[in-house]
Amino acid sequence: MIVPTPVDGFQIESLDGELVLLHPTRNIIIHSNQTGALIWQLCDGARTVEEITEILGAAYPEARDEIRADVPAVIQTLASRGALESK
Repeated sequence: MIVPTPVDGFQIESLDGELVLLHPTRNIIIHSNQTGALIWQLCDGARTVEEITEILGAAYPEARDEIRADVPAVIQTLASRGALESK
């Protein structure tokens, strides 16, 4: 069971009309879209990847199949960029 947890110091900001996840002291900027930002906000260190997928699937039932693929992919990308860790 993977529980994605945000790395301290990252925050979502709007920069020139684009959403970015940034860590000001480490000079890391990760470009995001609305979906990525929503997934980031749901990664609270308590919810599993499956729970995040279920929450978004319930909120957007018409996109349930895409959500099943997108959530793990976005979490993996954020983890590989240093914004999330798994516990």
